[in-house]
Amino acid sequence: MQKTKITIVDDHKIFRDGLIMLLSNFDFVTVIGQAANGAEFLEIIEDETPDIVLMDINMPKMNGIEATKQAMKKYPEIKIIALTSFADDEYIEQMISAGVEGYMLKRSDIEDFEKAIMKVAAGGSYFSSEIIKVISRNLYKDKERKSGEQLLSQFTAREKEILNLICKGLNNEQIAELIHLSPKTIEKHKSNLFQKTETFNTVNLVIYAFKNQLISL
Repeated sequence: MQKTKITIVDDHKIFRDGLIMLLSNFDFVTVIGQAANGAEFLEIIEDETPDIVLMDINMPKMNGIEATKQAMKKYPEIKIIALTSFADDEYIEQMISAGVEGYMLKRSDIEDFEKAIMKVAAGGSYFSSEIIKVISRNLYKDKERKSGEQLLSQFTAREKEILNLICKGLNNEQIAELIHLSPKTIEKHKSNLFQKTETFNTVNLVIYAFKNQLISL
């Protein structure tokens, strides 16, 4: 089995070392690089591009938000998971806007790390339960927004079903198997969801769903 290539970006060496030790428990990943800041990260990925990046936010020289933006622009195939101590609305919103596929807290347990890497590597997204609660409660406070019921009326029954499964973290193949459709058909429905919600990737679609109360926690 081909291993998922991981790069760790964090300004604390002791944390990077501990994370490398934790990831050694997973036989499906290999750590191919580490960097102490965003600028260093952008240099090392020119030599070897990882599948997934575990990205801190507050770092010297270049923070994780800017590093994510630049990396996604140059290497759109990279999947980035924000890994930080902060569950602040502002950080979550900025990292999501930058294009991350997940957001985790550093205090997450080993099972969360395993689940996050597996889901993101398979094309899904992952947000720790605490982050989902913050997003749902505080991130978007638009008083003029339509009710979830009004917004849901624009979706077909199949789109609603697929949206719910996407928000549970399932990828196209898993959804296709579950509801007995082809992955290509799922991708078509997903594209329709992007168009109707004016979102551009899976993470933004999930955030839209929570923001507008289209699904329940």
